[in-house]
Amino acid sequence: MKYKAQTITFSLPHEMSKLIMQLAKSEHRTISELIREALRQYSSMKTLLEVHKRAKKIAKKRGLAPADVERVIDEGRK
Repeated sequence: MKYKAQTITFSLPHEMSKLIMQLAKSEHRTISELIREALRQYSSMKTLLEVHKRAKKIAKKRGLAPADVERVIDEGRK
């Protein structure tokens, strides 16, 4: 798969730099691959946390307890 890439330069503390190099070597991946994966995971986690935050707000507004939320989700899946 061909894609356009942009080179970005950033600095890391020495210990983090050593860690990423060790991880890349142990996983037979490039540092770029590790950074891309970390960014994808970070982005996914931020999205998940935002969805959770909004759902919690809606549940509170509707007076739903955690067990109620699970029930509503289960009903929606059926």
